[in-house]
Formats: sequence, C-alpha cells, structure tokens
Amino acid sequence: MNKIKILLSVLFVVGLAFAIQPANSWTVGAQGKYVPSGAQANVTTEGGNVTPLNFTGSNVSTEKWAGYWGNITGSNIILSPGTSIFYSWVWSSVNGGEVCAVAAPSGFNWVGVQPITAAAIDLIWNFGAQTDNATSTFTTACNVDIGGIPVASVGVLTGVGGFETCAVGDGGATKSDVAFCVNITQNGNLFNGLTGDYELMAPTNKTAGTTETHYFWLELD
Repeated sequence: MNKIKILLSVLFVVGLAFAIQPANSWTVGAQGKYVPSGAQANVTTEGGNVTPLNFTGSNVSTEKWAGYWGNITGSNIILSPGTSIFYSWVWSSVNGGEVCAVAAPSGFNWVGVQPITAAAIDLIWNFGAQTDNATSTFTTACNVDIGGIPVASVGVLTGVGGFETCAVGDGGATKSDVAFCVNITQNGNLFNGLTGDYELMAPTNKTAGTTETHYFWLELD
C-alpha cells in the first residue's frame, strides 16, 4: 500500500510539472514602437537674451516594457505516450487557460510557482527608481492558477478590456525565475479596439537599442 501511495505521488508531481507546455507554433505580426510626432522645439536667440520656455504634450517611449497580444487556435489536449494519440479533446479559447512569457528559454520551475514582488522585478532587470519601473507598473493584486497551483501576486491591467498580466516567480533571483502570465479570454477587448484571446506585458533590457527574447508557455484548461 505504501509503495502504491508513493508511486501515485510521483505520477501526480510529474503531471503537474508538465501541465504548462512550451508554445511551439507561432506567427509574428508587425511590431510597432511609439515615435513622437510634430516639429522639434527650437528657439533662435542671441547672446544676452534670457528666454522663458515651457514644454507641454511630450510623450516618450518606455525602454523597459514590451507588449504582446493575439489569439490562440489549433490546440488540443491529448492523451499520448509521445508517438501516437490515445485520445484527444478539442480545445478552444472559450475553455480558458494561461499564456506566460519568460525571458529565458529554460530554467523556470513551474512546480514551484509562487508570488513575486515588483521590487524583486526591478532588482532583476535593474530598473531602479525610474517612473516606468516595475514598482510603478505592477500595482494591482492578481490571481492566477498555473498547473493547479493558485497564486496571488502583483499584476498590471492594460488596455480597455481588463486583461491583467500577473507576475509570478519560482523563488530564484534571475530572469529565468520570473514569468509574466495572463488568463486566456475568448474575444476579449484589446487595447487597440480589436478583440483577442490575450494581452500581456513583459520587461525588457532597459538599454536603448538592445533586445530581449521572451519564450512563451501555454496552459490549456
């Protein structure tokens, strides 16, 4: 009896570890970044002049965050030993689930998923105390269930449809130890007036001109 209990426990842990899977088929649309419009402020002066000069209406693009949005289609939940399908369930976005982004190809421990603080994100990405750091961004309380583990952590609401990116960790202190997840919502209202299944934010390298690669994971309910 004890051996049976141990075996069942092992099987449960293995199943939990693989409840969320790498997203392995994707289509990338056109990327866009905010570009200021209008003429550059200028003043013509000469020595001896003192000029009052006020500025209004200036927007500046963040260098710390990236946004993703889109749909999830063509996915099934299967029972399979890996070579052939024993049984298959058709999944659609109405069933829900999560999309998660991690700034590393591997290393996140999904079995150990837990809350993380915005301050920890600022430390890992070296965002400091600037206006658009994580502490000023992840200001909501979010709830997400990943692999059967409910997590109450910090989040950020984006756009107009109530999509909330929830930041979670696995107890480590590197980029590979932080995931940014959003619940899948069929035909949710996106920031741009369109509809889609998800919308999320993830941090990037703050140095202008540098890039960050995010790796995506899916859990289908």
